[in-house]
Amino acid sequence: MAENKKKRTAVTVRQLVEEYLVHQLTRPTTQISTRHHLATVLAMYGGWQARRVGAMQIQAFLASQRERGVMLSTSIHRARLLRTVFSWAVETGRLPASPLAGMRLPRPKARRIEPPTRAEALRMYRVAAPHVRRVIVLGMAAGPRIGPSELFRLRWVDIDLSAGEMHMPNAAKGARDDSRLVPIRDDVLPLMRAWAQEDAARECPWVIHWNGRQVHCIGHAWHRAREAAGIARRITPYSLRHAMPTEALEHGADVQAVAEVMGHADPTMLLRVYQHSRYRLRKKAVNAAPGLGIKIKKNE
Repeated sequence: MAENKKKRTAVTVRQLVEEYLVHQLTRPTTQISTRHHLATVLAMYGGWQARRVGAMQIQAFLASQRERGVMLSTSIHRARLLRTVFSWAVETGRLPASPLAGMRLPRPKARRIEPPTRAEALRMYRVAAPHVRRVIVLGMAAGPRIGPSELFRLRWVDIDLSAGEMHMPNAAKGARDDSRLVPIRDDVLPLMRAWAQEDAARECPWVIHWNGRQVHCIGHAWHRAREAAGIARRITPYSLRHAMPTEALEHGADVQAVAEVMGHADPTMLLRVYQHSRYRLRKKAVNAAPGLGIKIKKNE
């Protein structure tokens, strides 16, 4: 009994994280994402005994992330993941108590990033690596979730180029089906046919890949393309998902149809979160209704 207690108090953060990934997370995409985020935590505290990583260490971690330019929302997400691992370890008897129990983390302010315009997307496309080019095209054209939950899981067997449609994998967000049917834009079809020929020659099953290998993250390649395109403002790959409905709704697309393409069961979610109004739409809005008809009298 004493030996077992000693083992539980001596367990390291890395050991708990690895066991959590294997035993608790069943979806490969969730494992990949969680491992990616916790890697930064493990770089600081992986060899530490878990019981010694408390609120003071988390504050030091957040400060380190801030110095590296990581968004507060991302670093807090990583700290919360570690707290979740510790809570799971307590529930499963791997840890006597969580040193992060009751720890309060700051709530970052929501930041709305204006999605890329068509001109900005085209500038990035011209200078981007081949796999990032594909992400830009499909992100702007179909609005999938940019990452391993959807777009990076898309395979050529999911696409029917003769019918002009693809079965986009659905993220694990309550969707009833594994995928959704998304029509391919007419002007994108020729591009995808060319991609299909390239990938068939190298026997690559993935639509988004790097030299035939499946892609899980494009952060560095994306930022290189953004800088090469001369775009100073912050735009993330996920911003492409916001750009699609913004452009579509601006040009009169049906709200329900856009929601279905993007995998939203509730179209109000689309209007609340994803539709960013351009300045010309705001100007059109203020001029839409009749005015008061007040006229300035000229001095005689």
